[in-house]
Amino acid sequence: MAAGPLLSRRSFLYEATALAGLGALFRPAVAEELRKNQKRAILIWMSGGPSQLETWDPKPGTSSAGPHGTTATSIAGLHFDEYMPRLAHLANQMVVVRSVSSKIADHEQATTTGLTGSAPGNGRAAPLWLSICAKELIVDEAVWPSLVCLGQLEAATHGMPGGGFLGPRFDPLPCPGDGKPPEGLPTDAEIGAVRRRDALREKLGADFRYGHDERPLAAHDNAFHQVTGLLDRRGLFDASREPLKRVDRYGNTRLGRDCLLACRLVGHGVPFVLVAGRNLEWDLHREAADRQKKVTAAFDMAVGALVDDLMARGLWEHTLVVLMGEFGRTPYLAREKGSGRDHWARCWSMSFGGAAARGGVVVGKTTDDGKDIKERPVTVPDLLVTFYAALGLDPHKEVDVQGRPTPLVERGVGKVIREAL
Repeated sequence: MAAGPLLSRRSFLYEATALAGLGALFRPAVAEELRKNQKRAILIWMSGGPSQLETWDPKPGTSSAGPHGTTATSIAGLHFDEYMPRLAHLANQMVVVRSVSSKIADHEQATTTGLTGSAPGNGRAAPLWLSICAKELIVDEAVWPSLVCLGQLEAATHGMPGGGFLGPRFDPLPCPGDGKPPEGLPTDAEIGAVRRRDALREKLGADFRYGHDERPLAAHDNAFHQVTGLLDRRGLFDASREPLKRVDRYGNTRLGRDCLLACRLVGHGVPFVLVAGRNLEWDLHREAADRQKKVTAAFDMAVGALVDDLMARGLWEHTLVVLMGEFGRTPYLAREKGSGRDHWARCWSMSFGGAAARGGVVVGKTTDDGKDIKERPVTVPDLLVTFYAALGLDPHKEVDVQGRPTPLVERGVGKVIREAL
């Protein structure tokens, strides 16, 4: 698609918001335009809790700083960690939020909140926010998965969040990570037998359906339809088909291979991808000062290549890319732990871009020592409703769950970051 129409649609969304308020994003004509252009989202989950001081909010010359320097970005006066040159160059395409504040500093509970917007133990099985996007934005019946998860979460002791109250149809298709396809796919020699079994299943199921609840049966059928769709497009997960030069740009890391696969998936029709694997060790309690260099540099290389490729392929205007973890790290080095950083939920950073997000926006500010928020506090629910809005969804919509109106985000929480859209 030519660059002109893409830019005009982005301008249309921005002008509609500026002139008529954020509600314009939810008008039927605008929502239909977004659906027609098949909105996509890639969430790079920085499992373990990335240090804001070694990424988007360095504090050079203070007691909070580590040994890293800084690098200037494409936004005047804004600096990132010195090992983020690619993302520094792309800062004018992204939104940087330096003032996220949360209350939970436990990996698993904070991960659940960050991925679902729901506090742990609130009595309902909350779905992934990407599962909600899959339900609300996929108009046609999917013949293969609309949401794919690459890798396992570090903090998933009790299992990966999935479709929750939306049902198993909106669970992500799991992949092992490291750029590898789903496990257990049949070989070429086995495909014929799989198709014959599926045909028999449909024949027998036709009689069984009479007098039974259609909803679980439909979810069951959809799972099989997605599998048969995968058989027709197994090559999509084969990253070896990519030019070696392109592979090298992502870096020889697990995260690099998963970011490459994520780009490949959305480019071929999978709208939502969660890169969830323990690709990098962000949970650095000991000797963080030295080990963080390699982690930040690998992240910068992989994600920078991903953003570059989405732009080159004309997908950036349609794809929301979110970079975040469950919390940040302490704004001081714990000397007794070899200059490590512990968990810190009071104030931390993240970034997102693409879709309807405005590039070059910096939201919030922390104090000079990085211990507190100085301007514009942002909560995790604020982030999630902003992601929904960027994709054209009404973040406060309620869906029917077995006759009970259920909000996508808990009632009374979450305000859209209007300056970011």
